[in-house]
Amino acid sequence: MQPRRVVRFRHPVRYVVATLLLLAWLFYCLPRTERPQPIPAIPQTETHYGGCDIDLELLKSYEFGSSIEYARWEIAVVPSKNFKGFSDTLDVPLPTWQTVKLDDTEDARKLLPREQCAPTVMIEVPATQPRVDASHLVVGVATSLERLNDSLDAFAIWAGGTNCRIFALVDNVSSGAKNRVLQKASDLDIKLTIIASSEELLDRYFSLTRVLLRNRDEKTQWGVIIDDDTFFPSMANLVKRLATYDSSQPYYIGAPTENFAQMGIFNYMAYGGGGVFLSIPLLEEMDKVFDDCYEFKDMGDKRVARCIYHHTNTKLTWDHGLFQLDMRDDVSGFFEAGRPLPLSLHHWKSWFDVDVVAMHKVASICGDDCQLQRWRLTDDSFFVNGFSVIKYSQPMHDMLSMEQTFDDSDWARDEGFAFSLGPLRPKDYDKISFRMRSAIVDGDRVRQLYIDQPPPELNLKPRVLEVVWSKARGAW
Repeated sequence: MQPRRVVRFRHPVRYVVATLLLLAWLFYCLPRTERPQPIPAIPQTETHYGGCDIDLELLKSYEFGSSIEYARWEIAVVPSKNFKGFSDTLDVPLPTWQTVKLDDTEDARKLLPREQCAPTVMIEVPATQPRVDASHLVVGVATSLERLNDSLDAFAIWAGGTNCRIFALVDNVSSGAKNRVLQKASDLDIKLTIIASSEELLDRYFSLTRVLLRNRDEKTQWGVIIDDDTFFPSMANLVKRLATYDSSQPYYIGAPTENFAQMGIFNYMAYGGGGVFLSIPLLEEMDKVFDDCYEFKDMGDKRVARCIYHHTNTKLTWDHGLFQLDMRDDVSGFFEAGRPLPLSLHHWKSWFDVDVVAMHKVASICGDDCQLQRWRLTDDSFFVNGFSVIKYSQPMHDMLSMEQTFDDSDWARDEGFAFSLGPLRPKDYDKISFRMRSAIVDGDRVRQLYIDQPPPELNLKPRVLEVVWSKARGAW
């Protein structure tokens, strides 16, 4: 056996340094696959969009002043055919604020360093589904042409591309105005028919029962009467729920008001804003006594209820996914409750202000049920997708109760709203809430702005948290 040869270097330090430099050059400069690539592959955690920016033009439109405090989350989603539901928590850091000046530049956008564009977190979402077929639904609405036109963007979310047919009874209007609304509906892929009528509004509402019946076809199972501010966040969920009822039987489905005192004034019935669902057999029964029912002059939904209660054996089936939302002003407690996504919402642009069209935009990235999904961030902080980022005044462990923001009286908590929305807990007056003020589709991303604007007397800068939803690279 020959003795081992020992190589000795006269300058070992220089050798080590040279070796490290050579290894570094090989690591960064040589291709990492068998086929040379001029640009290294993008890591799987990055999204399709390589860079990112702050939309200064949009921020300036809020007239915040000279500067704001800005933070950003990038949420990348990965679709899964075996999706089991969203987690209750979201692993994102609390916002790190940076000052962004708005008054010292004419630029529309400010580019951000690449590291700020990388995903903050990746989550699984349901696999993308095709638009649901709702050709078995025929929907009626009594309104004005102007309000109908204003409602089409919201209608498009649930009616566009679903083969659902809408019949609108409006007051007499010019053919030109009518055609403009019909063209807008067509552009939104809404199957809309406009019928001009000289009837009073409440008479038109009841007349919808006959209009829907006479416009049924071989597929029609349900006639649906709505208000022009009724909103269905997910047509797929609504169709799935209706499939649990036997449409060959007389059915009167809806939801009463959430306010027990108001129910005592009007009736126990399907309140129109939550949607009134009538099976074809029931509509046929009602049509036989149409003239008698038409003569009763009262609110439209009350006339429908009276006709059913006085002339048929059918009673209201209360579907607890439908909501009239007879609440005013601060309804944040309802939307932040973390309960299943409602089948219907109402009064969103009248009794209170919630932009449901903006709320829904994120569904194109993470699915319908991602809307209003509530994730815990810390013991006292939560993210409610499409609505708010909130920090309670103390740790929140009661995940069952709804915060009673709309009426903080003992009566409301014990009796008034408990039967419909309970359990309830008192309003947290010291809660900090970043409300979502805009959502914009930007290519294959959705950008949401959540804003906390302190009272002027505090002399604090507005804080803006931008949440950017995108599709993870290679996952679609």
